[in-house]
This record gives sequence, C-alpha cells and structure tokens, in this order.
Amino acid sequence: MIEPKQYGQQALQEYLMLDYVQRLETRKFGHRAVHIHLSRLKPFHRRDYHIRVATNTFESYVKLYVGRIFVLSNNDLLFIWKDKSIADVEPAVDTLRYLFRDDPLSQDESEETGFCTWYNLNTEFQEFLLLCQHLDERAKKLQQSNNLRPVQKPIDALSPINAENLAQLEDTIHSADLSEHIRQQPVCVFARAGSKELHPVFDEFFVSIADLRNAIMPNIDLASNRWLFQHMTEVLDKRMLNYLCKRTFKTHASSFSINLNLETLTSRDFERFDEVVRKKWPGNVIIELNQVDLFSNLETYLRLRDEFHERGYRVLIDNLTVEALSFVDRKSLKADFIKVAWREEMTDNVIRKKYSEMDNLVKDSGRERVILCRCDSPTAIKFGQSLGITLFQGRYIDNMIARQRRAKRAAAAQKR
Repeated sequence: MIEPKQYGQQALQEYLMLDYVQRLETRKFGHRAVHIHLSRLKPFHRRDYHIRVATNTFESYVKLYVGRIFVLSNNDLLFIWKDKSIADVEPAVDTLRYLFRDDPLSQDESEETGFCTWYNLNTEFQEFLLLCQHLDERAKKLQQSNNLRPVQKPIDALSPINAENLAQLEDTIHSADLSEHIRQQPVCVFARAGSKELHPVFDEFFVSIADLRNAIMPNIDLASNRWLFQHMTEVLDKRMLNYLCKRTFKTHASSFSINLNLETLTSRDFERFDEVVRKKWPGNVIIELNQVDLFSNLETYLRLRDEFHERGYRVLIDNLTVEALSFVDRKSLKADFIKVAWREEMTDNVIRKKYSEMDNLVKDSGRERVILCRCDSPTAIKFGQSLGITLFQGRYIDNMIARQRRAKRAAAAQKR
C-alpha cells in the first residue's frame, strides 16, 4: 500500500478512508455508511462552496453519532457511523437534497445513478470494502498522473487553534474589554434613484475576529477548526449580549442586528437580552445567522424561526455567495433578509454569463430583501443597482455616510 505521506492533500482522504474501513472489519457490526454522489451533480453545483456547505451539514452528525466523514477527491462524501439506523441519518441527506433541489440528481432515487447509496456493514461489508479499495486505487492513479506532491506548510503560516489555546482564548475573552473590538456598521438605502444620499435602515453590531486575533493571539488561526471556532463564537455571542444589556449604545437607525449562533438563541444570556433590551427597543431587532450554521442545524432553525417571528424578531441569513443563491430559498426558509457578499470578479463579462441566473434569483428572493455587503467600491453599488438591489453595506458605504454627516455638520455650523 502506498504510504500516506506520498499522497496529495485531497487523495489522502481515500487512503485514510480505506485504512479506517479495513480496521473496521473485525468490529463491523452496528456500523452503517452512506456514499453521497456529489460528483454526479451539474458542474454549477460542484463548486468548492457547495462542497463545504454539504460537508458542514454532516458535521453535527459526526459529533452526535461518533462518525467519520471523508471528502473524496471527486467531491463525493462518504459518512460512516455506528449504533444508529439509516433512518436516523436520512434527515441530513434530505437536507442535502433540499440544498441541491434545482439539480435533477436530487430527485434520483436509483442505486446506479442516484443521489446516494446506503450500506449496512453488518451484511454488506465486503461490497463496501471493494468500493473503498476501488476509490483508493483511483486516488493512486490520480496521484501518479498529476505527479502530486505533499503540501508544504509555509514558514510564516499561522498555527491551528487547539483545545489548549482555546481555553486560554476563552479566559481572555471573559476578562478582556471587548468594547475595543465591537464594530458597528450600517445597512443603508439610497434616498431615491440616482441620489447619493443614504439613509441607514439598521446598524449591525459584531465582534471583529481579525482585530481580536491580532490583539490577543496573532499567531493562531482561529478558524482552522470549525468546531473550536464555533465554540469560540458562542462565547463571544454571550459577551456581545452582555455588552448590549449593560451598555447604553446608540444607533443611527431605529433598528439593529447582531450575529449569533443558533445555539445561543436557546441560552439564558439570550433570554436576559430579550427581557432587558429587545422588549424595550422601539425598532426591530434582527438576528443574523450564518448560512453554514443554519444548514448544519436546519431542524433547530425551523423549530425556532416561527417562535422568534412571533416575539418580534427579524431573521437574516448571512454570508451568502452568488453560488449559494441557487439553493437558498429565502421565502421557503421564511427569512426576512439575505446578505450576498460582493466580489470584484462579479463584473467580469465571462463570470456574469456563468451567473446569468442571478437576476432571477435576486428577483425571486425579493429585491428589497437582498443586501449586498462588503461593498468597497462604487463598482459594487452599480452592480447591485443593476440587479435592482436597494440595500448596501460595506466600507465604501461607511465612507459615503461619514462624508454625508460631515457635510451636514458643516452646513449646520454655517447657519449658526
């Protein structure tokens, strides 16, 4: 067998998968597996972003069922778990079918050409082992044909976060004055077509992770481990809620938003925030949820969503890319807003042809419900307006608002 150090970064997954399955042979009873054929999706749905979201959807099941997930070199997913039935894992697969519902594969139930293949390792272990051997052989051939080399860690690379430095980080977060790292950024609408005058619709409060890292752990990559990073953000959520409860904070709009994890919404800290701040706030309070967190915990979201609407909250799905618009249906998720991140390459004619559906996707979402964020140039504004988007956020908007306020102050001073 080829040594693991000879594999490239992706092909290594097949090696680890085969090694894991071979060691399962003597204790295979109770184990099951599902092979999700993402490689059969249309090319538009096989972008890196889609694969990351699909993988993250299963991560909660990995933790819950003590399972293992492998992302193969062709982007297929293979999930192995123990002591739970296939029916227990079907909701995760159904979530993926929902995400890729616009692709014909999502409705294909056949064993030969379908979306996924299930294995009961009690009775189908040899068949499953043959599959893994085949996948490993293919990885070796890919290794040889592409002349893959081990990925070298750059000399100046950040060290990954681990349990030890996470504990240190938690202690620092609990004791530090986080007000230095809390940012406030408006989401704005133009007063009228062709106007440069902006009106804030709501202000977003968030902790700048980059500034926090630079201040307390400049050599650690805080996002290198998703579970540890999420745990850290849950700690930050509670500090943010505590900050809003204790401080007298000002907004330039009648409404404000905060970034929170779904898990935080069931905490005592959030209930205190609800009593102290939200019930007394004259405008809307908008909860921004990261779309990866949402789809990884879709059942929790669906359970909480209607309750929070009834309590007066608004819901915003954050951190979407253009690719994500193809499988995030704002209306069916009953979210009030979605945020799409601006990227410079969106203006490229070739790219625009690839995203020819974007006009329809924005229209279907509701043009007044889509926020174009990370706008750092007038090009971003023009692009958004060409799609009928009216809500904008980003550094360029911040600068426009600052100039607008300075001009008003200067005009007021001249009148005195």
